[in-house]
Amino acid sequence: MGGFIGYTIGAVILLPLLLVGYNYFFLHKNNVNKYIKEYSHNTTDVVLNVPYFNKSALPGDDLVKHKIYTTSLASKNMGRDGSQKTVMRYRIVFDRESKKYFQVTMFDLFNDFWGTLDDNKVYGKVNKEDLNDPNLGNKEKPILVFSVKGFDKPMVGINMNRDSVDYTTSQKQYEYNVLMYLTYAMSKEEFKERFEKGK
Repeated sequence: MGGFIGYTIGAVILLPLLLVGYNYFFLHKNNVNKYIKEYSHNTTDVVLNVPYFNKSALPGDDLVKHKIYTTSLASKNMGRDGSQKTVMRYRIVFDRESKKYFQVTMFDLFNDFWGTLDDNKVYGKVNKEDLNDPNLGNKEKPILVFSVKGFDKPMVGINMNRDSVDYTTSQKQYEYNVLMYLTYAMSKEEFKERFEKGK
């Protein structure tokens, strides 16, 4: 009987408290509330000529890369992992006109968007400070693009149901991309340097 009570107290009270403490103290999360509005509104559109991607020309390289970030740690049904995660998918593009590298970045976008981006000319929405930063735009630190739309035509593709769909980034998806990147993907050091230095 005592073992059951101990197990119940541990599962119902102690485990949730430990998870809350872990999420607060150890989970990577930047406080973006004061900075996100200015960052997401200080933008301009750049023209990107996305090349045709021939996977066989780059052995072992993928068209679209991805990273997974844990947004909250949780236990589900007595120990099983119920943690919430976000998936960042991205493609690095070298624009021959500007001679700069850009990283088209989308979070939790599970559709055929990337196929419509391939071999296309698009407008990419970028932060003006990023665009003018001489330390960005190289292969190691590409300029982030969180929204794209067709240059002279909609970004239309065929989905799995064989329906024609416009994959232009919605305002809601753009705001979500910015929120997820600044909160979880940007390192604490980079975040402090960018937003909190001298404040």
